[in-house]
Amino acid sequence: MTGTHGNVEMFATDQPTAPNVLFRSKFRELTSLMSQKTLWFSWLPIALICTAIASSLYWAQGTTPKSIEVIPWLIALFFVGMPHGAADLAVLQSKKSGAEALTVFFFYLLCMGVISITYVIAPGISLVGFIILSLWHFGNTETSSGGASQNLYERLATSCAKGGIVIGMPLAAWPDATASVSTELIDLTRPARAVFGLPLLDSQLFSPTQILLMGSLLLFFALCSWIIIFLHFFPYKQPKEKQQIQRSMNDFFQYSLIGILEFLVSPLFGIGIYFLIFHSWKQMPTLANHFLQPTAVTHPMRQVFVVHKAALPLLIPTWIILFLCWWALSSGLHFRDLALLSLLVYLIVTPAHEILCSWLSSQKKTT
Repeated sequence: MTGTHGNVEMFATDQPTAPNVLFRSKFRELTSLMSQKTLWFSWLPIALICTAIASSLYWAQGTTPKSIEVIPWLIALFFVGMPHGAADLAVLQSKKSGAEALTVFFFYLLCMGVISITYVIAPGISLVGFIILSLWHFGNTETSSGGASQNLYERLATSCAKGGIVIGMPLAAWPDATASVSTELIDLTRPARAVFGLPLLDSQLFSPTQILLMGSLLLFFALCSWIIIFLHFFPYKQPKEKQQIQRSMNDFFQYSLIGILEFLVSPLFGIGIYFLIFHSWKQMPTLANHFLQPTAVTHPMRQVFVVHKAALPLLIPTWIILFLCWWALSSGLHFRDLALLSLLVYLIVTPAHEILCSWLSSQKKTT
């Protein structure tokens, strides 16, 4: 009987795992996976970009409907997009305190005021300057290649490679639509120019031919920059070089998808999708680190919540000013006007944001 009992135990041990045990195990694995940063901030943006590409094939033969192309910008007003920029004040307060933080924030606001006046006086030059700055901004904020460890030469190459695709493709593929958007943005300066007693400008400062040429040059610079990046670590013998080239190939794949999307859809929609679900979304973990304990293990969605909460002190006044401008400038309170005004906010904030980030990176954290 003893031998038989032992055989039964051995036989029972070899049985397949019960379905409920297997389900619980797989559920725990899935739950663990869902809380990983890689899934939320690397795989999810790519999945959404691919979904947008597939969906855009529906209207690929024509212009993206105007009622649709503003949707990313309207979402970005409240979720991820504008909050990621409005977190500047909270980031400043996490590194500096007291009078120093107030002084820096004063110059931050002063910078935005100067840029606003400059845009009213010279909107054409301001738009060109914003494009150039966006190359740097888009090329160096979200990266899988360790941008903090790159020297200036490498960062310039990265800016041209990534930013050249993001900015160049809409200009080259949709010059007429881009010219139309620039005209609408310049038209928004008319009331302010009247207040300053300035003459009205010709709305179409940039012709489609000029925009096509600029976009083509940016794409050419992007191609040359990618070649430089891939050849920089040739012949890829060292482990570090192999790791770096893998990261660069990953970046190239992601930005190629973005370029494909922007080729298929109108510039306002394409850049809006990139800005919302790629550029701003990928910065959530980095921004959240300023407001969370270094050793804390935090779910990605809580990181997003923390950033939005930290952004409220600067976000709420921005919303108030933005909606007042919308009420004053839009005769029919059209959502397209609201989206264009939000785009102007980014034009004004981005230079101040870059100056603040450069200054903070050169300072030692307040103890």
